[in-house]
Amino acid sequence: MKRLSLIAATGIAGAFAFATPASATVSLAACSVTDITPNAQACAGFFSGNLISSSPADIAAQKSALATLGFTWDGTTVLETLSSLNGSHSVDFATLLKGISYVAFHFGNGQGGPGNATAFYRLNAGTGLDVIGLAYNASSNARLYSITPTTSVPEPATWAMMLAGMGLAGAAMRRRKVRTTLSFT
Repeated sequence: MKRLSLIAATGIAGAFAFATPASATVSLAACSVTDITPNAQACAGFFSGNLISSSPADIAAQKSALATLGFTWDGTTVLETLSSLNGSHSVDFATLLKGISYVAFHFGNGQGGPGNATAFYRLNAGTGLDVIGLAYNASSNARLYSITPTTSVPEPATWAMMLAGMGLAGAAMRRRKVRTTLSFT
């Protein structure tokens, strides 16, 4: 029985090691979609260290983490980076988040945080989101990678009203009688 538990634990640890970027290690249990408000659709992390930097190893780790969330990052384009969050429980990017957005947060070693770790999130900001709430203390910095505004599709009632209006306009034009007046001078 002990041998089976050891094999199972090794298999689980191996699965977590395979799912993390090669240049980063998980320092805690996995992040959760409820780490931020509004809740994320998916998350990747917590990865040991502050991965929100421009070092080649950190760029590779960022690309890998974002790829697990379905976003292909070019390694250079960043919409916004915020530094010195000083443990704030909310992050206010100057850029209004819209639609599917990709963000990352680093938490330092402060009390109430996950430890020196970085997590990446995919969230649906809808038509516009100004502030993201954080569940942990010790926030250090944040990065906004991408926003993809969603296009809205009219509801069936809107389509029906539009077609009815066109039908009425067409009927009115058809019923109209054309009067011509001839005059001779």
